[in-house]
Amino acid sequence: MNSRGKCLALALSAATLLYGCGGGEEVVVDSPPLVDYSKRKALVIGVDGVQYEKLQEAIAAGQAPNLARFQLAKTYGGGIVGSVTEQATSSGASWTTVLTGAWVNRHKVASNDDKLRSQADSVFKLIKDADPKRRSASIVSWNTINNNFARDINLRYISHAEKCSEDDQCVADKTSGLLRFGNFDFVFAHFDDVDNVGHAVGFTPAYQAAIQETDTRIGQLLVALERRRQEHPDEDWLIMVTPDHGRSLPGGFGHGGQTLSEKTTFIAINKEANAQLSSPFKDPADMAFDGLYGNATQADIVPTVLAHLGVKPDAASYRIDGVPLLGQPSVRQLSAKADSEARSITLQWRISGQPSGKPLTIYRGGKQIAQLDDAATFYLDQDLEIRDGIAELNYSVVLGQVPAGYLARINVDKSVQGNP
Repeated sequence: MNSRGKCLALALSAATLLYGCGGGEEVVVDSPPLVDYSKRKALVIGVDGVQYEKLQEAIAAGQAPNLARFQLAKTYGGGIVGSVTEQATSSGASWTTVLTGAWVNRHKVASNDDKLRSQADSVFKLIKDADPKRRSASIVSWNTINNNFARDINLRYISHAEKCSEDDQCVADKTSGLLRFGNFDFVFAHFDDVDNVGHAVGFTPAYQAAIQETDTRIGQLLVALERRRQEHPDEDWLIMVTPDHGRSLPGGFGHGGQTLSEKTTFIAINKEANAQLSSPFKDPADMAFDGLYGNATQADIVPTVLAHLGVKPDAASYRIDGVPLLGQPSVRQLSAKADSEARSITLQWRISGQPSGKPLTIYRGGKQIAQLDDAATFYLDQDLEIRDGIAELNYSVVLGQVPAGYLARINVDKSVQGNP
């Protein structure tokens, strides 16, 4: 029996009636519904440089009717200032985070340099590794994105790649064609016009008009999917829309810095999101930027795609910083604080709702180091055997089989203490 048939047989067996010894009573054993992940697909649409508040204005004015159909929530980019995750609110670093679920300390794309290559596993690779038959596409207006993932293209993790060289209509036409007639499990489409207009004229009526035009192009993609569904009604598409960064105030011409406006991003999603997106913490541990860190992040997009597609990377060696926005949430706001003198690292996190006794497992470097329950909110990893110098330690905190990752750094021989 092949593996697919075996799984189906096991599922059917678990749902059959069991008879008690001697009593003849029938006991029904519930089994989870069998999910055919081959019918699940995902589309992520990147809208470069769209300011969250300006999109809200466009929706209120009826200028973005397609995006108005989605659940829209504030998120943040740029990592956490002063920690190992801090990165510029620039396009190179940000789009790499969107497509890897990792911050710059993992992916190493710190600028807009065409020659940089992501060092973190991409969503394209993770999907292909889980099932070699699955296919992904990346169609971008800003060519640097595909250049940063050139290895993924060369190794065929990305089955179809297009560089549209600052032509957003090219992106809309090629992507809608792939969605309508292609056979792809994950598609990334990137639009750049709003960012270009912002750099040229800032927050002006022309900027709002660019948002409206981009919304129209997003509508073109949605129409293609609606027509596809007529022929493939069993497919289940996840759609998310996100920018790479906000813009600087007051004029909205630039970005790259660590200000509230530049760090503010958003995620629009066509599914009911869990608490990570829908219920931000109002009292995050770091209250900088008016509590922005209580929200979800752009690193949450990749784990959300993976959750929808049924892709489960190894939890013990999990190397993704974000958490899924669908289904059961993982721990939230995972962070680490290093004590160089004590050679220890303290992990901290929060959970959604009240503790219920669920197991919580902590791994370092792929090996289990602690077994707690969901009432715990921190763990002290002490007496670390680290040679003098800077060491990076990959942690995974797993709650209810859903992991969250953090790449901590400790400096054990320098004058700087408590590197976050």
